[in-house]
Amino acid sequence: MTTTKTIPTESTLRMLLASGMAEHVQNMLDIHPELKYKIEDGELVDSVTGAELWLKQFVTQDTDCIAMKKDALKLSAIDDEVLITGESGTGKEFIARSLIGDRPGAFKRINCAAMPENLIEAELFGSVKGAYTGSTTDKDGMIFSANRGVMFLDEIGDLPLSIQAKLLNVLQPVDGKRYVRPIGSTEEKQITCRFVCATHRNLLDMVDKGLFRLDLYARISTFELNIKSLAKRKGDIPLIVEALGHRFKIPAKAKEFIERYQEDITNDKIDLSLNVRSIERALKRYDILGRV
Repeated sequence: MTTTKTIPTESTLRMLLASGMAEHVQNMLDIHPELKYKIEDGELVDSVTGAELWLKQFVTQDTDCIAMKKDALKLSAIDDEVLITGESGTGKEFIARSLIGDRPGAFKRINCAAMPENLIEAELFGSVKGAYTGSTTDKDGMIFSANRGVMFLDEIGDLPLSIQAKLLNVLQPVDGKRYVRPIGSTEEKQITCRFVCATHRNLLDMVDKGLFRLDLYARISTFELNIKSLAKRKGDIPLIVEALGHRFKIPAKAKEFIERYQEDITNDKIDLSLNVRSIERALKRYDILGRV
């Protein structure tokens, strides 16, 4: 008869450590290398780096999301563009950050919905002194600053059409290389960053309405990772609450929260399924006020 090993949870490991059972915890980690933790200075810490570290922070037991994470790990090793889709607050940035893989460069993020057109152009592409009013020095854009790293364009569906055309020009290789031209400059700079985009919008629908360029969509969507909404994976909510509890150093409160509201969450009596941020706010209210 085959026996199944019971894999201890992070909470169990932390509880055992707090009880002075470090040797027992180490034995459990040796038996279950898939846990990918280690003990440092009496604390439980992650033993993974790069893509796996960020993917580990996207907690899920949903089959589709587990498959999506496996795809993200594979994609972290290549340089192609990736489009991440899903509702707001579902964890798209964790997946985006995982796609830096082992690259030594920086992860640069810009929210395309949060800046006016004239500012986002300068932020992305850079500018030279005198290019516009108030431009007193040369400025490297975020795309150039992300060299050998990742340029993350969050909410790319809100990027103005005029900037979409300029971004497409950057994404088109010339002799296998890519270049960016700062505003006001006659010279181009070679770039080596990877581009990752995310949106909660239906870009193909926007293409049909003339709000998003088809050629840009084709360029950024060779690989697409979709994240299911929490409303479709309510079983993840307790896992997320538990993870947030450890992050805020209130694991006992997180456990109380789960026990008190599990049935209400399942039966839609309490609106925690909107996104991770709403769960975070509810947990903070519960910690301070004892209610959500």
